[in-house]
Amino acid sequence: MQVWIVEFIYDDAGVTRVRTAKINAPDYDTARGFALGDAPAGDFVMSLYPQSDDQFLEQVTVRAHEMAGRTVSDVPDPDDDIDEDDS
Repeated sequence: MQVWIVEFIYDDAGVTRVRTAKINAPDYDTARGFALGDAPAGDFVMSLYPQSDDQFLEQVTVRAHEMAGRTVSDVPDPDDDIDEDDS
């Protein structure tokens, strides 16, 4: 069994919503079937991927805004803390 992360992006009366869930399934196709059966709306965008230690906080929110065509201006650039004068 593997843990899969599913992200749904959908419209709820004109408001873009994001729902994230974990699914325990042996493979991608089984996880996809469970996810489709649990969809929050009739029209949605879904991403499904195995859980990983490489994930970071707020990744779902950032991806949801990107997929909805919104600019994410309040997300700090991870390269901003690099001091370029350290040569």
